[in-house]
Amino acid sequence: MARTLRWLSEVFVVAGLALAVGCGGTVDLGDDAESGTGGDSTGGDGDGTPDPGGPPPGSNGLTDTEIELFETINAERVAMGLPAVELRDDLNCAARVHSDDIGVRRACTHTGADGSSPGDRVAACPNGAGWSGEIVACGQGTPRAAVDGWIGSPGHNAIMFDPNQRRIGVAMHENFWTAIFDR
Repeated sequence: MARTLRWLSEVFVVAGLALAVGCGGTVDLGDDAESGTGGDSTGGDGDGTPDPGGPPPGSNGLTDTEIELFETINAERVAMGLPAVELRDDLNCAARVHSDDIGVRRACTHTGADGSSPGDRVAACPNGAGWSGEIVACGQGTPRAAVDGWIGSPGHNAIMFDPNQRRIGVAMHENFWTAIFDR
């Protein structure tokens, strides 16, 4: 018999770093919910600037859906008068590790199957250079739905719309979304 998990938005502050989880989404966890395992590319002409309409800098290895997530977050930030954030490889790496982990486990959490925290995952990635907040969405079917869930949550807003955020990493695995920010 399939189980369904519904969670409420929560914000955790650990050592001054913010975490937000949940979006009021619903995820079908299936019968085996408890089981599971735990180059910056700029395009352009080589001068470090992207080609208009080309992939965003730092998007090497991201799927089209993940690029859409990044672009949707930035569109919302810019619409609020905030600076756009830039992709950073170590944050993309940490987001990928986490979305893959929670997507396989069907667990909406900031703690990895191995006990890792967002900071642990960033540090384990090549050139890991720190983080300031992580937001997770679980079960939303599109980047727009994930961002809308974050917009509707005060805890997610505190991270996603922090005017001091400058860098981001994003990932999605089977509708388990992660965005990790740094100032």
